[in-house]
Amino acid sequence: MIEREAEWTGSSESIPYQPTKVVFLGLLSFCAFIIIVAGFLFWYIPSVGLVNIHPALPIVFGVVLAILSLILLIGAIGLSLAIIKGKDIFLSYKFRGILIKFFLPLMMMLGGLLRIPKLKIEQSFIEINNQLVRGMGKKFKPERILIIMPHCIQYIDCKIKVTQNVRNCVGCGKCEIGDLVGLSDEFGIDLFVSTGGTIARRKVYEKRPNAIVAVACERDLTSGIQDAYPLPVIAVLNKRPQGYCMGTGVDISDVRNAIRDFLG
Repeated sequence: MIEREAEWTGSSESIPYQPTKVVFLGLLSFCAFIIIVAGFLFWYIPSVGLVNIHPALPIVFGVVLAILSLILLIGAIGLSLAIIKGKDIFLSYKFRGILIKFFLPLMMMLGGLLRIPKLKIEQSFIEINNQLVRGMGKKFKPERILIIMPHCIQYIDCKIKVTQNVRNCVGCGKCEIGDLVGLSDEFGIDLFVSTGGTIARRKVYEKRPNAIVAVACERDLTSGIQDAYPLPVIAVLNKRPQGYCMGTGVDISDVRNAIRDFLG
């Protein structure tokens, strides 16, 4: 929390959402290079000892590593082409799991070593994730979609609890909760206001949706996408005119567009 608040300039404007695909592509290329080097080392070093057990073991071990490395490299190439073209290439959305489970943690580690701000990596990841999810082209029934909002979007001095029942909102207009309830009614989609990641995960487990539209900050969206996988998640960054975790907001048109992407 301290690290994130230090990034806020204290201006009256929202913390800017400026995803750059260059950062993501650079880290992805670096990861691909590491895969090649690591694959060679993992084959070469044990092969000296494996040959003493059986002459064929170094070859078997090398083939297995080559296949794993090839899968990861194909994933990296497919993702890179999709990022560059701005659309699905060679079913690149199928490599979303590799991106979430393998490349993202590795990129976070490399980003730390290269002093690349974590915020930039998270913003890039969110942008690419949304692109891949939209590239899936899957459509869902409204009742199988779940909208998850952070509780900090509610007017800070509001005395009404909407985390237990969003229908308690009286629509005073001091925050976007009323507009979001309107969207929920318009499309027939369940809306949930969460007080944290654990509660959000529990709601997903209970509702078992087929798709999720989530609003939060970069860190929470990134971890939420990882936790929800393989469920498709379209992530929408919140607005933070007062910094993190208080008095936040959301662009209703962004949420509406995310819903329409899932409905078709």
